[in-house]
Amino acid sequence: MSASINGFYAAYLTGSAGQGFAMLVFRNGAIVGVDAAGARYDGSYTESADGFAVKLKVWLPPSTLLVQGVSTGPEGDSSESDLNLSADFLSQPFIRINAKHGAVNAKLTKLRELND
Repeated sequence: MSASINGFYAAYLTGSAGQGFAMLVFRNGAIVGVDAAGARYDGSYTESADGFAVKLKVWLPPSTLLVQGVSTGPEGDSSESDLNLSADFLSQPFIRINAKHGAVNAKLTKLRELND
């Protein structure tokens, strides 16, 4: 890949019952992020033949209403998803994520590069 994936990203999320927003950092194979509902995102990515293979863990706080229209229980919830980002994922209208509680569409926008 000619351009670095490292950077700060906005993730605009849409599910069957609502919308959300998350901030993510991709840096040297690691992903970390948070959203306004208190969710935490931790994951990794590796370069693949057609883009990037991503493993993403999501921790959700107790009693959180999700964009899919369900609520986490009193203990919160966590899940892990595997997805593939095409090399041109920033120009795609959305990325479909088959999450634990239902499908989520995510539009990723790169906000800035990292200055390592």
